[in-house]
Amino acid sequence: MKKTLIRAFSFLLTLSLLTGLLCPFAGAIEYEGVPPITIDSTASLLVDMETDQVLHEENADEVRYPASITKVMTALLTLEAISRGELTMDTMVTAAPEALTDISDDSSTANIVAGEEISVHDLLYCLLVVSANEAANILAMAVSGDIPTFVDLMNQRAQELGMENTHFVNPHGLHNADHYSTARDIYIMAKEAMTHAPFREIVSTRQYTTAATNKSEPRTLYNTNGLLARFKYAGYVYSGTIGIKTGSTPEAGYCLVAAAKKEGVTLVSVVLGCENPDLGNNKVERKQFSESSRLLDWGFTNFTSATLLNADTYLEEVPVRNSFQAAHVVLQPEKTVKSLIPGQFDEEKLDLRLTLNSNTAAAPISKGDPLGKVAVIYDGEQYAEVDMVAVSDVSFSPFSAFITSVDAVLGNLFVRILLALALLFFLVGVVRRFQAQKRQELKEKRQQRKEEKRQAAEARHLREEAAYAQRKEEQERKRQERDRVREEEQAFRRAEQERRRQEQEARRAEEARLRAERDRIRAEEQAVRRAEQEERRREQAIRRAEQERRRQQEQEARRAEQERRRREQEARRAEQERRRREEERMRQEQERREREERRRREQERRRREAEERRWQEQTRREFYDDRDRRNNHRQDYRDDRRPTSRDDRRGSRPPQNRRDHRPNPRR
Repeated sequence: MKKTLIRAFSFLLTLSLLTGLLCPFAGAIEYEGVPPITIDSTASLLVDMETDQVLHEENADEVRYPASITKVMTALLTLEAISRGELTMDTMVTAAPEALTDISDDSSTANIVAGEEISVHDLLYCLLVVSANEAANILAMAVSGDIPTFVDLMNQRAQELGMENTHFVNPHGLHNADHYSTARDIYIMAKEAMTHAPFREIVSTRQYTTAATNKSEPRTLYNTNGLLARFKYAGYVYSGTIGIKTGSTPEAGYCLVAAAKKEGVTLVSVVLGCENPDLGNNKVERKQFSESSRLLDWGFTNFTSATLLNADTYLEEVPVRNSFQAAHVVLQPEKTVKSLIPGQFDEEKLDLRLTLNSNTAAAPISKGDPLGKVAVIYDGEQYAEVDMVAVSDVSFSPFSAFITSVDAVLGNLFVRILLALALLFFLVGVVRRFQAQKRQELKEKRQQRKEEKRQAAEARHLREEAAYAQRKEEQERKRQERDRVREEEQAFRRAEQERRRQEQEARRAEEARLRAERDRIRAEEQAVRRAEQEERRREQAIRRAEQERRRQQEQEARRAEQERRRREQEARRAEQERRRREEERMRQEQERREREERRRREQERRRREAEERRWQEQTRREFYDDRDRRNNHRQDYRDDRRPTSRDDRRGSRPPQNRRDHRPNPRR
């Protein structure tokens, strides 16, 4: 009995371990005829952005740290605030000191300083092109007034989008244990952001130069997405890339959500938790880019875009009862079904299975009423199920309904015999006298009904033509409106570029005018000085002649005057010496204050460096402690998997190696 219990327990333990080993590989999608792919990351996802069809997923719902991919939500909320009219792209925002407090020195920034005035347009480029963390905080304060309120708005918007496994703590993505998301939620967020034209333009920009600010010259920004540009990471550019965002922290690993478009198909890939191995010779393989390229290539190579159901060409007719307007109503699919299918499209593998709610449709029927469904099946797999809706209205006819009811009653043979006998007696007794008159009246009524039906048909035809013309006019109006909006946006961008060019030209012209004005004033001043010097020379010559004439007469007066001037000069020198000593004393006092300020700043810098070293040392100790725990866990797991010996079956298992064998908590 004891041996049986031990064997059962060992079997259950082995089964649980095997289940744990197989769980991380669950969730992968397999398509017939498509070779499977394994991505070197902790989580990955590949989706067709037009149809939301998932082509590949591994641990797509596993909670991970999103790092700087968080900035996609920050940009989305900023663009939505612009759409509501709360901000504009040209709104100037002053960087508050509070926006720079939680930004570490080794994180990605655009070197924005406190008090700097920068536009929302340039902040979005700093946020998404170079992943500037301080730009995220500045935009958060511009949208909501403070960062905590903006974070609450981020979590609220995530719930509205259906991001059930996401929680935000900050707008930039620097590590926090409560700041997490999943690959599937990141795709939902990125798809929503890509619906905004400014977002698509920014994330597909390789290089951008911001405008000069009150505290900075123009900044040149280079995109951190190696699939898009080679400025920061060379050798990973992927053709067709249109975005989106990178992210990395020591805890999150290297992450990337990328979008690429080829032959009308847009695929979005998400890879999280990549590790970049060192290849030697100062070379590092960037797995977040290489694995994303492999995943996108796999999707574009093995899948083809096909229209499985066309709403304009797939039409069906259904008989109609209770109406004289039409004997049949035409049904069409509610929408067109497009999807990515494995390999090349083969029409013979397509199966459209129509299921009607009833063999006949009962009037009244309104346009758009669902009267059935069509299942879209390709190669044995159902891709969609679409409602079949009425193409036009069908009105209700009471008389037709009455006729239908009478037909149902007359379907009984016994009732038919009784009615036939009654009708026979009635015809014999009464109808014969009025046969001719009734025949004439019936003829007139039939002609009148035919005329009414013809007029009704003409009126209905006119209404349908008017409705069709109105729909075409509405479609044309909407198309013109879209073209107008697009032209206005293009005109606005051109006008903005022209305005900036004119401002630059105006500044250059003003600088040239000022230089010319300064040169003119300088020349005039030099001419005036030369004239004054010449005038002084003439006056000196005259004075010398006059002095020479009077020299003998005024010698005593000159000596007295010279003595007086000597005394005045000595007094002036004494005053100058006094002022010099006072200035020297003030300069020494100023230098003493500056030395004290530099000493205080140096002490503060050393204190921050000591705190940073303590934090790094604590982080390394935690990392090595966690690694030791994982190694011990794996060693315990290998010890548990060792084959049992005869002594184990007797209940006394000897040590398998010289390590200290502690009791295994799993057993």
